[in-house]
Amino acid sequence: MHIEKKFAAGIARGLAYYAGGTALVWLTYLLFGWEYAHAPAAYHLVALLVLVIGAVLLIRRLITVFASPTDRYNKGALLVHVMAVVGFILFFKLIILNGALKRDTGDPIASEALTHHQKAPPLYPAGKQPDTTRHQATTPAYSNTPN
Repeated sequence: MHIEKKFAAGIARGLAYYAGGTALVWLTYLLFGWEYAHAPAAYHLVALLVLVIGAVLLIRRLITVFASPTDRYNKGALLVHVMAVVGFILFFKLIILNGALKRDTGDPIASEALTHHQKAPPLYPAGKQPDTTRHQATTPAYSNTPN
């Protein structure tokens, strides 16, 4: 199978963009880390920026391919941008939104996620007066009887 040089150059340029974006995200993670777990870190924002610019480049390449269908360079770059954007959408939909990373099975022992709909006895910290009641959602860490 023979791949034209211009098509391969378009693929290489698209891959170089995403490789540079990945390196920038990694460098941002090394510099700033993720100090506050309840908000996106700086490297999350950089990754989002890389993907948004990639989507803009995808639209630009798509318009260029429709304007001049014989340009093999733009077809190669378009292929990489389509794979990156569609891959991100599938990752976000299948892994994150469907909960494949943390699946709530309804069983408080087997589930990785906390369940709030389960009827569980109140949980009292060991040796403490029960001024605050916590409800257990997973296996008990403390005795559930007040001392």
